[in-house]
Amino acid sequence: MKNKFRSIDQLLEEYLQNPEFAMSFLNQALADDDLEAFKLSLKDIIRVHGGISNLAKEAHLSRGTLYKIMSGKGQMEMGTIMKLMHALGYNLTVTKKELVA
Repeated sequence: MKNKFRSIDQLLEEYLQNPEFAMSFLNQALADDDLEAFKLSLKDIIRVHGGISNLAKEAHLSRGTLYKIMSGKGQMEMGTIMKLMHALGYNLTVTKKELVA
């Protein structure tokens, strides 16, 4: 008998297949002013979309660099983040913060 329940990782993977959800996932990490959460969210999206070789080629990064990032051993600098975002089909934009009176 198959288990009816899925793990959190399986559910997250399923949801991250949806580009709109993935975009919201990244935006929420940014809204929380948590760069580490953003980097982890980006890594989750990269993992779900697989094809490290294809993504590395699309982002103009070496596979080794991408594997290091995914393993947590590599630094993810702003230029690398931008390349990955564009390769995944997203833009990173700046908006004016609303002032609270």
